[in-house]
Amino acid sequence: MFYPVLLTIPIAGYGLLLLGWHLLRRVLLSKNSGLLELPLLAKGRSSAQKIPGTAVICGGSIAGLLAARVCHDHFERVLVVETEPWVSSEDGSRLDGWNQTRQRSRVMQFTSLHMSQSFVYEAMKYMFPNLEEECRRSDISIAPYNPHIALSGACVLGPRSYRDFPRAIFASRMGTDILQAVNRRLVLDKAAYPDIEFLTGTVNDVKPNPTDHSRLSTVVVRTESGIQEVEAALVADCTGPARAGLKWLQRHGYGLSNSSTYPSGALPLDQLKISIDQKLRYTSITFNDISPERYDSLPWPPHLPGLKRRLYSFSEDGGEESIANGRRVFMLLRGDGQHLCVFAGHYGTRQPQPNNMAEMKMYIRGMNTRKPMPDWIFKILDMLEEHEVKASVSALRVGPTTYVQYHRAVNLPSNYVALGDSVMNGIEGAAKATRCALSLHKTLYGALKTSKNALPTDFSIKFFSESYNKTDWTWQNTRIADYGMPTTEPIAGESLSSGAFMRRYGTHMQRLSTTDELVGWAMYNIIVGMSSPIDALHPHIVLKVLWSMFWSR
Repeated sequence: MFYPVLLTIPIAGYGLLLLGWHLLRRVLLSKNSGLLELPLLAKGRSSAQKIPGTAVICGGSIAGLLAARVCHDHFERVLVVETEPWVSSEDGSRLDGWNQTRQRSRVMQFTSLHMSQSFVYEAMKYMFPNLEEECRRSDISIAPYNPHIALSGACVLGPRSYRDFPRAIFASRMGTDILQAVNRRLVLDKAAYPDIEFLTGTVNDVKPNPTDHSRLSTVVVRTESGIQEVEAALVADCTGPARAGLKWLQRHGYGLSNSSTYPSGALPLDQLKISIDQKLRYTSITFNDISPERYDSLPWPPHLPGLKRRLYSFSEDGGEESIANGRRVFMLLRGDGQHLCVFAGHYGTRQPQPNNMAEMKMYIRGMNTRKPMPDWIFKILDMLEEHEVKASVSALRVGPTTYVQYHRAVNLPSNYVALGDSVMNGIEGAAKATRCALSLHKTLYGALKTSKNALPTDFSIKFFSESYNKTDWTWQNTRIADYGMPTTEPIAGESLSSGAFMRRYGTHMQRLSTTDELVGWAMYNIIVGMSSPIDALHPHIVLKVLWSMFWSR
């Protein structure tokens, strides 16, 4: 009798731990991932409840367009200031976006690999009720997303049934900007969003309210006809890596403490920006005229259903030899229209960047993997090499990943926000911008209960706190992973040894994800942006990973 009682104690304890994990995950799917809060995006204010004045969106990027859509639900007028005139033309929002005659400047993804996660679709379907219809008009697929991710030769085990995969928008920014073109057409729909306007120009500055320095009153825009000042109820910095908003705030003395000291955890404005330089090297060879017939004739493997639709990725294992050589990754990605991208990337300078198909084949043959690269990859590359003369080659040295920690700032204008790459660049571009837009909507919707049709004095603080909850965990995951590479330059004052245990944990989890369905489920959710921050810490997974780590010593 005594022994059965003793046995039930650990079983009951483990059951409670498992229950606690499920309850916590549900909380984090709202607080951090935002998945359970997405239906909120379909709700807005009535006309009588809208905030008087103009929400000025500085920048017409994806983050700017999503911010404009959100602000339409909360402000009487929304003005998007866009620097490039052609973007607001018919070419900028054409149905066949892959045939755009111009490209946006300073967008790395035009000449390199790009894709969007399922999270983006899940959010946009609430923001734009006619999303699927608009995508059909542009021949853009919305379908179950099954990225075939091979870790050292074996594919991650995703859902068993193709119907169980979450859906995604199969539009990218690679070679064209069809993803942004679709967003722009949706936002420009005057029947649905009559209060959104566009102005071609560059925001040079902002002006504080002359009687209340805690608020901004005006945005200064340089247009072809001269300087124009726009009264602003809200100012949203969506200028991307330029981070123009940070400069405007510094110019007018924001972000400084009223005393000689700062609250615990707070920093002056000029110390908010931190950077990690991973020394990333990307090569993309893009074939721009692969006809559907030619594409279908490529020897895609029949055992990988849906592969022709989008992506195949093959990366090196996280062992010592791979890490020392830059941990290479190879991808095949079908872009929009007739685009097909062959991509290679690594950390550091130990590996030369391939500049043509012959070098690309040598590059991937030299990858350190537990299972060999499948033969069908080389057959496809051989067939593509015959058309190499029509391909474009982009060899990039990717700049540092930067994070402006606005959540640690003091004395910011109460009607100032920043979204997307203006806060954090190099991490989950479209998904991050979507989470920022969700944070903005949630904060504005919450303000309706406390301050009716006005912004509360702590609005900026609440927004950056909400945005921090939604995006900081993705930064931390990236930081921990990249610190495992000896060529990475860490954040000033930090060491590459930080997070060593979690990196080792992640390596063993990745290996298990190719043989264990539960671990594969967690890894798949992380890849497609449908996870919580603790999916990798499911009690079953923790036991399996620790067991693997123990026996590999």
